[in-house]
Amino acid sequence: MLGGARPMLLWYVWIRLVDGTWHKVDEIASQLRIPRSAVCWAAKFLSDHGLAEYDEEEEVRRLHDSRSRFEDIVRSTISSPR
Repeated sequence: MLGGARPMLLWYVWIRLVDGTWHKVDEIASQLRIPRSAVCWAAKFLSDHGLAEYDEEEEVRRLHDSRSRFEDIVRSTISSPR
């Protein structure tokens, strides 16, 4: 698995969506004990990359189980070594 704060945040939110049902952002934030704004960022990122659906009522769900695709997309968030 990839290291770093953003990839881990994405992983924690994405894995909560394993059942494919809708979840409230507040519910995920409470379960993970992280700020709501962090969950919103992760949900929007996953939605923008086709891994989840995020609606106006601030609910999110995973669209399909695609771990390899998830890892490829998250890998793109990590800046290359200098």
